[in-house]
Amino acid sequence: MEKESINKVIGEVFNEIGDGIKSGNFGRKIKIGLTTLGGEHGVDEIVKGAMLASRKYGDFEIVLIGPKVDAPFKVYEANDAEETHKIMEELLDSGEIDGCVTQHYNFPIGVSTVGRVITPGKGKEMILATTTGTSSVNRVEGMVKNAIYGIIAAKSIGIKNPTVGILNLDGARQVEKILKEISKKGYEINFADSLREDGGCVM
Repeated sequence: MEKESINKVIGEVFNEIGDGIKSGNFGRKIKIGLTTLGGEHGVDEIVKGAMLASRKYGDFEIVLIGPKVDAPFKVYEANDAEETHKIMEELLDSGEIDGCVTQHYNFPIGVSTVGRVITPGKGKEMILATTTGTSSVNRVEGMVKNAIYGIIAAKSIGIKNPTVGILNLDGARQVEKILKEISKKGYEINFADSLREDGGCVM
């Protein structure tokens, strides 16, 4: 191993030790990229979200991909959405980042997005599973799969009995029927109760 590479590894180890002493959490932090261009939200709003996440959760490190900003994050500079996605792919391929949050990226078929969001009205945390990239070319099948992916994601972060709501769009009633059948056959699903007058789990 070259001297420069050895020095880099030693430097990273000392940084991890320093971070561990400061936070009380030892071990390598997961490094998550965040692209700041190409979505509906402005750069400032995305950076604010990154700051909130950084303060609330200390077990991962955020790096930004986009224009230079005044924030305590490492920034990989990019000038447009296409360039941010190119840099994102390079960072993922090289292992420099472990995952990435982005918008309007052409995911391959078979990929779904399960995200943790905060509702604007009540500030309530929830898991949102969407068909970004399509988990299936059939909407009903995709929604059923995503409901299960959402349950798995929620349980993985310590929510023992998550509730499931179904977005009210074409196919929602079929999805409800299938999920209730799955629940009857042994995969327990706790359905949410809509605030609509007719109630039910279709939101």
